[in-house]
Amino acid sequence: MGLPTSPSFSVASPSTALSALFLALQGFTDLTACSLPDEISSYYWGSQAPIRCTFFFALSGYAYAFKPEGPIRGVSQQASPWDNLNTGVVFTWSFLEMISWFWIFITLREEREELAVRKAERKKAEENML
Repeated sequence: MGLPTSPSFSVASPSTALSALFLALQGFTDLTACSLPDEISSYYWGSQAPIRCTFFFALSGYAYAFKPEGPIRGVSQQASPWDNLNTGVVFTWSFLEMISWFWIFITLREEREELAVRKAERKKAEENML
């Protein structure tokens, strides 16, 4: 895959950058779940799916646009610590995650609509019984 092996984490490499992104994503999205009720897991995933989809959209766009032979990156631009994110592995992982989380978001929206219809029907049936 072209990832260099490093004996320690003190040297920046694409693998440590990918690990740092994964941990940052998990920490950021789990902070959102702290204020939600425990018994309603659909709200948790309903709030996580758009955040993760947006994050991976931005990451895959950055990895594609700013790679050395990409459309935005110039040959005269100086090297930066963010260059470790411009690998094919990061782009592929973030693009597949973006597609997956978008699909989950769409599915959750459909389920939420179906649940609202069932809830309205149940409420209407209860009103008719009285």
